Amino acid sequence: MTDTPPLLVRPAREEDLDRLAALEAEAFPDPWTRELLAEELLQPQAIVLTAGRPGGPAEGYVSLRHGGGEAEILRLAVDSAARRRGVARALVAAGLAAASRAGAAVCHLEVRTTNAGAIAFYETLGFTAVGSRKGYYRDGTDALVLAKEL
Repeated sequence: MTDTPPLLVRPAREEDLDRLAALEAEAFPDPWTRELLAEELLQPQAIVLTAGRPGGPAEGYVSLRHGGGEAEILRLAVDSAARRRGVARALVAAGLAAASRAGAAVCHLEVRTTNAGAIAFYETLGFTAVGSRKGYYRDGTDALVLAKEL
């Protein structure tokens, strides 16, 4: 039995942009472009974190924004080969901790109402449904709004 190296969560850097764009393309029907990701890294209210094993590529990333005592998870993407291994959980935990340190008392997010796996995942982290947004996504899918006090 081999030991799996520990998962390291750290702030995303410019040299991560190609990998983040690849994670986006795999995870979302409407992926953020490399250019948009580069702009996000420059936003003062943004928290962009990657997670991966030492010496390996990022297995996932999360992007949050904070301000006015609130935070929002904008993106969470994990490589399909790394799913169900704690990557998303580690990223969200680190992102929420960083948002809390930045003064956020609550965190919101939107998730497709059709994405039962993501909804269940966020519920295990203590998020609860607080509303919905009709036709929120480009394809007309509704969004469920979830929130968690930090």
